[in-house]
Amino acid sequence: MNNNFPIALAFVAGVALTWWVEGLRWEADVSKLKATHTAELKKFSDQAVVDLTNQKKRTEAAQTALAALDAKHTKELADEQAKNDTLRADVAAGTRRVRIAAANLATCELVGNSTTGTGGVGDAAQFELSGSGGRAVLDLRASAIKDDQVIQYLQAYISKVIEKN
Repeated sequence: MNNNFPIALAFVAGVALTWWVEGLRWEADVSKLKATHTAELKKFSDQAVVDLTNQKKRTEAAQTALAALDAKHTKELADEQAKNDTLRADVAAGTRRVRIAAANLATCELVGNSTTGTGGVGDAAQFELSGSGGRAVLDLRASAIKDDQVIQYLQAYISKVIEKN
């Protein structure tokens, strides 16, 4: 047994040394993978920060442009409504009247009148409306103005959104 003891001890020492060397290699590999993984995560994180910052800038620019667009169209709508309110007040007070010139819509020409008058529309046929009829026309005008402003606003909004993307 004495002869085998040094051999067994050498074998155990060799196995222990091999185990220790493999452990060192394993730790080095794991450390390298951890460093690579950490670098990849940092790269993704940095890119996410850049993307988020760029998106925030685009969003702020779009919001600023849309706020300016909203202010412009709101002012235009308010101006047109004020004009219409002035016209409506003048019709109600009797200082203005609503006249409608007849037109041939197929040819876009004014229809001639057999009577001559001193109107500013030439010899076109004119119809003067009553006060309530004039107010109704002005109500329709106000509605058409509002609809037109809403359409212009929405078209500009869509153009801005498409432009920003």
